[in-house]
Amino acid sequence: MPKFLNLLVPILLALTSPAGLAEGVLLKSEPKNNAEVSNFDGTVKFWFSGNVGERSPSVVVVDAHGKRVDNGDTRLVLGERHRLAATTQALPPGPYAVRYRVITEDGLVVSGISKFTVVAAAASTEAKP
Repeated sequence: MPKFLNLLVPILLALTSPAGLAEGVLLKSEPKNNAEVSNFDGTVKFWFSGNVGERSPSVVVVDAHGKRVDNGDTRLVLGERHRLAATTQALPPGPYAVRYRVITEDGLVVSGISKFTVVAAAASTEAKP
């Protein structure tokens, strides 16, 4: 086998391996990134693929002025889909940013920023008696 194929085969295998086998990949979040929510329940949640460790999980929520508005109660629930969650104070309408961070059991840091906007609930148009 030519030498360049010896180098090419491992690269191709890495590129074509199923994403489901990746460790610590963010699968989804609530609220979704860039979402506008009118019924925010005060909880931010992130779901990761397997192999997320219990070392130093972190969620920080800030408002448009950079003021921290989460309650400092980050919790990691391990299971088939590892869930990272934290609660916030009551949030008035406006933009918010969430920084999340977990460490896989292999020591890889998985982090990112998600943004969402709380919007005022639509006023009811029904006539009241």
